[in-house]
Amino acid sequence: MRTVKDYTIIPVEACKYFNSRQLYLLAGLYINAHYESDKDYMKTDITYSQLSALTGISTDYIKTSFIPRLRELEDKGYRVETTQEDYITKRNTYYLPNPKKNFRIIWAELFSDSSLSPEEKGVMIGLYCLCINNEFRIELTDKDIYTQLDMAKNTYVKYRNLLIEKKVIWDSYDVPMQLAWYEHMDSKVILYPHLGYNTWIDKVTSKPPTDEERETFLSMTREE
Repeated sequence: MRTVKDYTIIPVEACKYFNSRQLYLLAGLYINAHYESDKDYMKTDITYSQLSALTGISTDYIKTSFIPRLRELEDKGYRVETTQEDYITKRNTYYLPNPKKNFRIIWAELFSDSSLSPEEKGVMIGLYCLCINNEFRIELTDKDIYTQLDMAKNTYVKYRNLLIEKKVIWDSYDVPMQLAWYEHMDSKVILYPHLGYNTWIDKVTSKPPTDEERETFLSMTREE
């Protein structure tokens, strides 16, 4: 399915309000919501079947779990308006917060990537929301992560391990030095090509380190 935009923002705080599957669906709404720079919201009237086709998540789950959750969060800036188009057809319009800061950027290619399941994509988006601003580095313990994402420990460990196996999550020692920080080498780093206006690939290729920078970095990490 073709999306309205090539990339979209999603509020960082969304990871506090939606579970992983819902977070991925929310990203699906955002990528199909027209951007309006002068308004504090974006809106879309994507249908259940269109959202299901985009995300691979059933229309039943969208109707019975995701939409009710959106309606519960009106005080957070999410709004659902339902209109009767004809005698038997109703249509929802979704109003989504349009933050000017504290957001992350997701590219449309994420939705066509069959290498990750919808749940894995949702967990990855949640982890991305917890990264240091303008970085792909997570400086939190596992306990802090699953607590902030409101996930059961075993569920988090399951998806963390799957994302490690699929080479989405890496140890700081195993990534290009531009993505790591010598004072936090215990951090995990997300290497996924469809996140961030400047993706991790852009960050690595735009400014290769000098020999002096590389040696300084290696000496600092050895000291750690």
